[in-house]
Amino acid sequence: MTHSVHDLPELLRPAVEKYRDEAEALGRLPEELVRELREHGAFRLYTPRELGGHEAAPAVVLDLLARLARVDGPTAWTVWNLNMGFTAGLLGPERAEEIFGGGRDPLIANSGQPGRMTPVEGGFHLTGTWKIVSGAHLADWFLLAGMLETGLHFCLVPRDAVKVLDTWDVAGMRASDSNSVVADQVLVPSDLAFSLFAPNRLDRPAYRLPTVNLVYPGCAAVLIGMAQGAVDELVRVARAKTAFTGEPLAAMESTQVAVGRASARVAAARGLLLSTAGELDSTTAAGQETTDEQRAALRGAIAHVTETAREVLLSMYATASSEPLYTSSRLGRVFRDGMAAAQAANLSTMQFALPGRLLLGQPAGVPFV
Repeated sequence: MTHSVHDLPELLRPAVEKYRDEAEALGRLPEELVRELREHGAFRLYTPRELGGHEAAPAVVLDLLARLARVDGPTAWTVWNLNMGFTAGLLGPERAEEIFGGGRDPLIANSGQPGRMTPVEGGFHLTGTWKIVSGAHLADWFLLAGMLETGLHFCLVPRDAVKVLDTWDVAGMRASDSNSVVADQVLVPSDLAFSLFAPNRLDRPAYRLPTVNLVYPGCAAVLIGMAQGAVDELVRVARAKTAFTGEPLAAMESTQVAVGRASARVAAARGLLLSTAGELDSTTAAGQETTDEQRAALRGAIAHVTETAREVLLSMYATASSEPLYTSSRLGRVFRDGMAAAQAANLSTMQFALPGRLLLGQPAGVPFV
């Protein structure tokens, strides 16, 4: 890979725009687009450098996802959920080399919904159904949560050990391939399972954050990118559309106010997300421990993105009049995709409670904010 992470969205734009309609029809990214993404290293954002990855800082990854989602939300969402390269440092060196080494580019789909783990000789039996696993049909491996008496663990399970059920019959985010995954007493060797709180053996800035802080914010970056995409589409529509009064839509003050307000809201929410993530990056780069307050601020930024994106999507939809009603409307699809994405558990506005508790002098309540 000779290009930087920063260059990826524009390098990938032609392929994403070419295949996004086909992805919508298929309900997943087509093979040609996946090949382009792989060849450009889009699934190796968090993979260690010695294994051929970018080893990018979280704030850098969030910026990339937001810019890619501005082109197409489901593509960026799939890239987000298949970027589990940081797990190389949660595995032993031999396992990491087996899965990531030798030029391999494993696509690992993640689900934090817990299944059931049962200790057996040499490892665990994993059983359960994980719903809404994005990129399910594309995945080579699955990173599936399981519950033990000692708490939440994650199991790395190969594709041929589970079943993928076609359950993703939806109006929005169709192309995200968020289907169900079923495991029935799948044997997981002990060296392919690790605690949510396990320290990464790679003591480098990109891997010093708790695992949850590497995974959670990505969908917020995608969502705010989609909100920006809705603004882009409204601008395009307004420049070409005439209101029922005969006045150009772009010349109407109500349209101008809506676009100006939406643009400012997106920029503010995006800036807050990147600045709170950037503060965590700066702290880990300095070799210091991040605080509950810093991590809770990131959760607050995620919830703020959710509220902002919903407001912007609704505003752009309403401002465009009848145009987004049609299935051929790009703005209509961005609206449906964005509102669907905002329903994700990771984007729940209940996360505002975390920074709120700390500000009120209450305990964080969870050890991995």
